[in-house]
Amino acid sequence: MSKSFMRYVRNALPAVVLATSCASPSDELTFTTTTPTLTTSNLSTTTTISPSERVESVVVNNTDTVNRVVRDFSHIYEQRAQCGRAPEQCPINEMTVKGSPLHNSLTEIMNERVVGSLYTRSDAGKLRVRIESVEIIDTNRATVHTCIFDSVVLFDSGQIDGAADDIVFDDSVISAFMVWNVQLNNGTWKWVSSTATQRKIGGDICGFAN
Repeated sequence: MSKSFMRYVRNALPAVVLATSCASPSDELTFTTTTPTLTTSNLSTTTTISPSERVESVVVNNTDTVNRVVRDFSHIYEQRAQCGRAPEQCPINEMTVKGSPLHNSLTEIMNERVVGSLYTRSDAGKLRVRIESVEIIDTNRATVHTCIFDSVVLFDSGQIDGAADDIVFDDSVISAFMVWNVQLNNGTWKWVSSTATQRKIGGDICGFAN
């Protein structure tokens, strides 16, 4: 997942970018993900990218618009997780509104990852995302409230192909309650900006069981 996320949260910047990410086996470079089926019940839904990554929703207001926001947010977060494994293939324009704080931050982070040969692996650390509520502001804007736990390790890939000379670049553990501003853009509810309202370094403030 992500350690740039950690640096942004520690500095309390308003546009927090979760550096959620993961390694880069060829079968993960397509950014294919599983999205939850829209339902009218109040049961939680969960989508999984890899055994170490989980995005779940406990939103109880299941209107059509809220369901769409939850589905798009989950899918984008899954893409964000995979960007850590393959930053050079991160579909930033599909995930964020162009020119928005998160578009600019995510572009900068991915460029830094590519230049520095930094990446994450799905077998090192955990990412847990819980969507707790959604507020519809108007037909094109909404806010998403989440709690996130991130212990995914960021590696320096070194000079040799493969993991033989990889070194740990950042193995921070962090969790945070976050509020995301999202906007309907070309048919998708994309990220605009985010703010950490409460955070904990070295522990799980969200209470995830595993």
